[in-house]
Amino acid sequence: LEAASLAEARTRLRESEVDLALIEPNLPDGSGIDLAHELDQTQSTTQTIVISDQPNLQRAIEAIRAGAADFIAKPLDLDELNERVRVAIDRHKVGQKQQMRIRRLRRICKKLNIARQEVTQQVDILCNDLVTAYQELAAQMQHVVYTSEFAALVRNELDLENLLRKTLEYLVHKAGSTNAAIFLPATGSEYSLGGYVNYDCTPDSADLLLQHLADVVAPLLAERDAPVHITDNQTLGEWLGDDFAYLADSHVLGFACPHDDETLAVVVLFRDGSQPFDADVLETTAAIAPLLGQAMARIIRVHHRQINDSFDNDEEEIPF
Repeated sequence: LEAASLAEARTRLRESEVDLALIEPNLPDGSGIDLAHELDQTQSTTQTIVISDQPNLQRAIEAIRAGAADFIAKPLDLDELNERVRVAIDRHKVGQKQQMRIRRLRRICKKLNIARQEVTQQVDILCNDLVTAYQELAAQMQHVVYTSEFAALVRNELDLENLLRKTLEYLVHKAGSTNAAIFLPATGSEYSLGGYVNYDCTPDSADLLLQHLADVVAPLLAERDAPVHITDNQTLGEWLGDDFAYLADSHVLGFACPHDDETLAVVVLFRDGSQPFDADVLETTAAIAPLLGQAMARIIRVHHRQINDSFDNDEEEIPF
């Protein structure tokens, strides 16, 4: 390709890719050094050789700074020119290979980055699963600890009063200072007080409050399969209706102790709303509820056996 001016050269360069450009500095419409600079900026693999009829050091420095690969002075020696062209073409081929390698590496890097993002997502999912599994395992282990502690405390306890006292002491130990009461089934759906701990109730109000808990709260808790935890007056009002005033501004925690589908005890803990029950206390109540039911059932069986034995002995003494 041949061009007699900068404008014509730029047109040809837009139409065709050029591996090597031989450029003269002095052109009718400008400097060929500017064209060399443009090629260096836009087509980095294109090699340029500047051919000057005014060879001097300043002109050579300008050409090299513009990105020219070589600088040749006129008059031209064809053998030297061919050798310079051959070297420039070889350099162009090396540059093309480097560009191809760079493009290939960029594609690989892009794929690696996509793969890294996918792996990161999978790792995040796995870590979240591990955290969840650890939390569940820790909760289960804590449940086992609470169960083992309370089971060891009431094991072989056959006295009802001692059982209730130990249960209240255990709950106060776990929950901290709190009002606590245990209610036992009386007749029908009625409950009576089995034992209590008074934390911040006045003697006069305690009797009324405990009676209210026995009459209203204990029957409601007996129908629940899981512990009830109430932390605000609105929920308390929805649960108890107008009777919630007795426990207004309190945090309430209650649970039933079933055995063979029968509620053998109901436990209620309550204290001022500024001292909420934490998660460990909730876990404790869930753990000991069935154990207290089992302990109550064991005492009932022993009590019934003693009554039956006494009845049998009385019958042997009756003459026929």
